[in-house]
Amino acid sequence: MSLRGVLNLRNAVSVTRTTLTSDGMGGQTSTTETTILSRASIWQPSSTDRRISDKITAVSSHVLAFETGAYTFNDSDTTVTYGSNTYNVIGHADEVGNRGELTIIGLERLT
Repeated sequence: MSLRGVLNLRNAVSVTRTTLTSDGMGGQTSTTETTILSRASIWQPSSTDRRISDKITAVSSHVLAFETGAYTFNDSDTTVTYGSNTYNVIGHADEVGNRGELTIIGLERLT
């Protein structure tokens, strides 16, 4: 069975990437870029989700799932927005089961 089908990736979420660069005069400039993931899902992890990824669900209030290859998270990714809810990115992306289908990342709900 496909993991994508189980998780019903029907939601669009926005990922905000903030990059700091030197301005050459001792300060920094901030650049913000927003990317839309059109096929994603966010949920609160339960104890049964530990089968998917212990390292993500143990520290996260929410989990974002999306198709592997749709986006590459890095340390500059700061927030995810879905509807009126905003989440801090608190983990690193983890490919579920190394099946090439699904990637998840831990989130902490802000609003």
